[in-house]
Parts: sequence; structure tokens; C-alpha cells
Amino acid sequence: MKLLIIDDEISIVTSLKIAIKNENFQIDTASSGEEGLEKFKEMKHSIVILDINLPGMDGIEVLKNIKKINDKTLVIMITYLSEIRLAVSAMKLGAYDYFTKPFSIKEVREAVVKACKYNQVKNKLAEQTNPDDEESFVGESKSIKAIKQTLKKLVNLKIDTAIMISGASGTGKEVAAKYFHQLKYDSKKPYIAINCAAIPKNLQESEFFGYEKGSFTEAKARKLGLIERANTGTLFLDEIGDMDIELQAKMLRVLQEKSFRRIGGFDEIPFSATIITATNKDLKEEIKKGNFREDLYYRLNVIPVDLPKLKNRTEDIVPLIHFFIDHYNKKLEKNVVGIEENAKDRLLQYEWPGNIRELKNVFERIMIFAELDYITENDIPEEIAVGSDFYNEKDAASLEDAESEVVFNTLIKNNWNITKTSEELGISRLTLRRKIHKYSLEKPI
Repeated sequence: MKLLIIDDEISIVTSLKIAIKNENFQIDTASSGEEGLEKFKEMKHSIVILDINLPGMDGIEVLKNIKKINDKTLVIMITYLSEIRLAVSAMKLGAYDYFTKPFSIKEVREAVVKACKYNQVKNKLAEQTNPDDEESFVGESKSIKAIKQTLKKLVNLKIDTAIMISGASGTGKEVAAKYFHQLKYDSKKPYIAINCAAIPKNLQESEFFGYEKGSFTEAKARKLGLIERANTGTLFLDEIGDMDIELQAKMLRVLQEKSFRRIGGFDEIPFSATIITATNKDLKEEIKKGNFREDLYYRLNVIPVDLPKLKNRTEDIVPLIHFFIDHYNKKLEKNVVGIEENAKDRLLQYEWPGNIRELKNVFERIMIFAELDYITENDIPEEIAVGSDFYNEKDAASLEDAESEVVFNTLIKNNWNITKTSEELGISRLTLRRKIHKYSLEKPI
């Protein structure tokens, strides 16, 4: 496995290489953000250890670029205690973990080994995941119940209609589309999903409509397009706002005429399917800018469905938690039976800017490392825990004072060694860091 260390302090880099040398990694190093990004682009490392405080491009900017190149890379941040808020920001941008200077060799090795295990299990999950069994349209809130009721009413229509699902990224637009398809067709009819943003604009027409043999140089054989494959079932067009403007005109004709032609073909092929589109863009604004056809918008927006953000449907968080526990119990062959109340409170107080997708990713990580029958507060990732306000200040002021004193004295006793202190207090490293941050504890000079 490939590992990249980006830090401008030679002593830190040397210490990290010593700590990890026996873990069977191919280790590369860089002393600046720019150099680190160049090496990452070339080698595509699985794990990156990244200092926040770098000359030139800082660690936060490097993290953003790494995640754009490969979102699956696990990034462990290095920070001074005084930069803890930057570390939390990094976690929210997708960093896997962080540790503070001065750190112990054992602490670093544990973080890297844990990241390696996480990578291995994620890859195994990806190999065995059945996309048709990934999620269900879970929710008991009024808004979700109303959406389900609307979709159920459309099931028995004798005509094919168009449904437009809007909502922020991660709110479950494709999950809602699959829910409708299962209600109307079960598994007897095709369900074809197309992400318009993922197909280069110069290839969109051939991907959508297919082509006849010999219609252009590379056309060695007839190819059926995604529209033809979806015939009589459901065609789900995700990120419809990114469809090429010229292709929009051809799609409008398909909807009006209920037929289409392959590229290079002359025969009109009948088309009958439920069209479901999804977008997180404001299409009315896109129409004003000239990026989206108004006539196509009204053809597609027959039945509008607006999915709310998770922070606006908090009553759905607990049902989703239990769904993801059951989901990953099956995938990971575990037997986690529930979640403790204090851990649940942490999750309920977090705003979930990434919506259901973020909650799912958090639970994948929690369940991979879960060792007990119940999810506890110690299992909650750092960025979630720090982002919530768990304690009631009025009721717990005296308790907090006492806890702060105990934590501070134990840190002093262990010369501010995070690993030794957490072991003595019987809490995890992440929980100890939360308490250091919460009580603004600083190592005496």
C-alpha cells in the first residue's frame, strides 16, 4: 500500500518513517503542499499524512485538492493543539483523522494501521455491494410521508408521466426514484440511471440514443442507447441541469413524439417509460442563463417532488441510524444491536451538511470499527462530536469543572502524552481530544 507524508519538518518526517517502516508501506515524502500534490497525482497514494501548517499551499488546500483527485484516499492531518479548529474543519472536508504535536510513535502507528484496515474493509464492501440493495426510502417525518403518498398515487396511472425530484446533494433523490420504480414495476421492468454530469458532453448523444454500425468511424457494431434500454420501465436522469443544450432539444422531441432514432439510423423506435429527473440546481435560474430549455423544463416538471435537507427532518435520523446498523451488520457480519442514548444525542445535534449520504458514510466507518454490541459515544467520529453541543451548561457546570481538572492533571502527569492519558482515563484518543478542545486545555510551557 502506498503512503505519502507531506511535512516541512525533517525531524517529523523521519519520526513518521521510523514509526511506519515495519507496516509494509511504500513511503513517499514531500516538504511542501505543491510537491506533495505532484507526487500524489503521479502515485495515487491510499493514505496521506498531511501537516496543516505548510509553506506556500497550506494543508487545508492540499486536502481539498487530494479529495478532488481521489475521494477514497484517507488523509490524516497533523496539527498543533492551538490549530485544533483547523483540524476539525479538515475533518468536515473529508479528512479521516488527525493527531496533535507532540505525538507518540505508537499513536501514529495506530492511526495508520487503523486507516489501512478501514481501506481494506471499504474495498471489500465495494466488491460485494449490490446497488439495488444499497438503500431504502427510509423516513417517518411528515415531509417524507407526504412524498411517499404522492408517489404511491402515481403507481396506478395508465399513462407514463414525468417526475422531477429536487433537493440538496445527498438528500436521497435516486433512492426516491428507485422507491417509485419498485412500487410501479417491481423488478420486472428495466431501471436505467444516467448521471448527466458524469458523461462528457461530446459523448452524451451516443450514450443516450445509441448508434448504427458504420454511422461514424468508431462505430464497428450497433450499440443500443440508454434510452432504448430503459424502454417500458424507468429512465432516471440525474443532474439533469448538466445535460448538453443541444441534447435537450432531442430529448424534448423524444418526450413529445414518444419515439427516437439511433445515430445513423432511419427507423423510428417507439419509446414508453416513466421519466424521473433529479437536480440540485435551480433550473429556473439555469433557464434565465440560457443553460436549460424552458419547454423541456415544463415537460419534465409535471410532478415536482422536493426532498428536504436532513437537518429539516430530524425525526428521520433515528430510523436511518437503525437502518444503517442493520445494513452494515449484514455486510460486515456483525451483531451490533443498537446505539446508546448519549451517542444518539450527539448524532441528533449535528446538522449533517452532507445529508443522508454523510450519515451513511459515517455509519460505514462506525460499523467497521465497532467492537461492542452497542454504538457508544467513543465510536462517534471527531468531526461529528466536536460539531455538536452535548452538555447542558447550566446543569453540568460543576461536573465539567471537576472533569476538566482531572483531564488536565492526568495530561500533566503523562507529560501531555495523548495515548498514555487516554489509556489511564479509560477513554479513546478522540474523546480525550474532544475534552481538550472543549475545556481549552493547553500544555504548560
